[in-house]
Order: sequence, then structure tokens, then C-alpha cells
Amino acid sequence: MSPRAAGPKATKKLPPPRTGILVIGHGSRATEAVKVLADVVASLRRRFRGFVVEPCFLELNQPDIQTAIDRAVGQGAGRILFVPFSTYLDGHVGRDLPEHIVMARERHPGLDIRIARHLGPDPRLVAICSDRIRKGLRDGRWA
Repeated sequence: MSPRAAGPKATKKLPPPRTGILVIGHGSRATEAVKVLADVVASLRRRFRGFVVEPCFLELNQPDIQTAIDRAVGQGAGRILFVPFSTYLDGHVGRDLPEHIVMARERHPGLDIRIARHLGPDPRLVAICSDRIRKGLRDGRWA
């Protein structure tokens, strides 16, 4: 039988790699600061079902970034998006996160890692601040 008569070869497409989302906080000795990030990540997990969504910290708290990367890869993530939970582009976001990418790629060849924009400036943050100001003015009976 000629190859033509057999029909096209069935090729199986591999599913796209699972995506990991690492929400990266600075880290703090204040337990409330750590809890805020945990609460944000819990909400994001509900919004991004099927993704690996993990918190991590630049310093002071665990898991650190490399540990979170390893956890995400262990859960099948072949690509990871860093989401800096920071309102401005500082040395950590601009310098340290790219260094973490280099380290992670050395341990996990082929891992695709990108960095999302930091939180601010964003008009939605202005809206949140405006809401807090109005509430503070009302609570103080100043308005």
C-alpha cells in the first residue's frame, strides 16, 4: 500500500504547557502584610482556575521566588508569569526579578518566564484611593 493510500499520519498535538502565576510580594515582618498577599492569591486562584497560582516573596518571608518556581514546575508549569505586587518599578522589580529568571532557567532549561507590569501607576489604583479618601472624609465627618 502506498503512503498516499494509507492517509495522512495522525499526529497528536501536545497540550500547551500549564501556566504558573507567581504573585511576588516584597516580604515583611508584619504578619498582616503577608496575609494580604495570601488573600489576594486566594482570590486570583478562583479567577484563574487551571493555572498554578502561588505567592512568593523577595525577602523576609517564605516561599522565596526560587522555591515558588520549583513548586510551579512541580505542578506541571512550563511557563511562568511573574506578577510584581508592587506599586512602582524599583530595584527588586527591575533588577532582581530578571536575575531570578536567569537562575530558574539554569535549573529548568526550556522554562518560559515573563514579568508582568507592576501595579502602578494605574487609574484603577487612583479610583481605589479616591474611594478611601471619600470614606475617610465621611468617617471623620469632614465632608
